[in-house]
Amino acid sequence: MGINKELRVTIIGCGTLGTAIAAGMLEPRSGDHGVKHLTVTVGTVPSKKRIEETLQANLQRLTVLTKEENVRAVQDADVVLLAMKPIKRSEVFAVPGFKEGLRGKFIVSIMAGITTAEVDRLILGGQNSEKSSVQAVRAMPNMAAKIREAVTLYTSSVGTSKENVEIASWIFSQVGEAYEMPEGSFDICAVLVGCAGSLLLLAIDGLLDAAVAEGVRRPEVQNLVVNSAIGMMRLVPAGDHPGVLREKIASPGGCSIRALLELEKLGARSAFTTAILAAAAKSKSMSSS
Repeated sequence: MGINKELRVTIIGCGTLGTAIAAGMLEPRSGDHGVKHLTVTVGTVPSKKRIEETLQANLQRLTVLTKEENVRAVQDADVVLLAMKPIKRSEVFAVPGFKEGLRGKFIVSIMAGITTAEVDRLILGGQNSEKSSVQAVRAMPNMAAKIREAVTLYTSSVGTSKENVEIASWIFSQVGEAYEMPEGSFDICAVLVGCAGSLLLLAIDGLLDAAVAEGVRRPEVQNLVVNSAIGMMRLVPAGDHPGVLREKIASPGGCSIRALLELEKLGARSAFTTAILAAAAKSKSMSSS
């Protein structure tokens, strides 16, 4: 099984992220043929219609089923991507024939907080050995996958072949940048990737509230604030440390230093730290809940 036009992939629980990943696999950046066939499953008939409309340019290589046909969906796949909400995993795996259909397949999970060991347990029922353990990759893409600008972290279970890890890397490279890392560091880094964006959006929303309070309409300044933030953030990977960059902007007696001092007084920095640590703790607990 290689990264070529012969690959058959199934996505179980194809929501917003799953749809973005599906689009990437059907129309890959590299210009090759992508997957031979993609099957996705969804919870409702309206969701089925939504995906067929979104991916209509590739309907000849796409099958969209409802969750009642999850077993059928995994039977002929080479790769199965588990994209359902973590809380629904027990319900999905309880369907007769589902876990049996996954055995021998390469499993990619984007279920938040679910470890590769938990994926192994779900499929093998805790009866695994070194010889029978599942070939699995755990990944966390962020919502920017919709515009192929995602950052995706991924980690593999012990014994997963190099070929399968390369397949996972290829899949997530179609929707942005993909980075492999050890599972021991995964939870904290995954919430930084998955949650940091929403925290920064909250900060931007607060900035826009200030403009409204001063009599400026939100739509008039939204793009100014967002594009300014994007430009500043791009200076960091270009070589500027965030702290040094902040000091360069905050000139003596200026507006920026006054605003920064107010944020420090309000505990904004520690609030961000506390929020991310809480999210990481939640992620670590999800496999046991």
